[in-house]
Amino acid sequence: MNQHVYFNIQDDQVLPFSQHLHDEYALVTPIFQDDDSTVHRAGRICDWFNEHSHTLLHLDWPAESPDLNPIENLWDMLEQQVKRRNQHPTIW
Repeated sequence: MNQHVYFNIQDDQVLPFSQHLHDEYALVTPIFQDDDSTVHRAGRICDWFNEHSHTLLHLDWPAESPDLNPIENLWDMLEQQVKRRNQHPTIW
């Protein structure tokens, strides 16, 4: 994905949906969360979020954050369990 595709998604999908939520639930401002990918931080994308900040809050997040990928926490737990196992010597 590049910044142009991302921009079009924001304009064509995210904005109408966030405006609907904002209009439907006047006390709620939707929050959009993405990571710190260079595509997400392109100048025109940042300008777009600033321009639409009245109907959509933008939450910055570090790239590859495990909080955005809960499975990463599970993989880490599994890896720790495997490392703690007693390894039996092989006979080969």
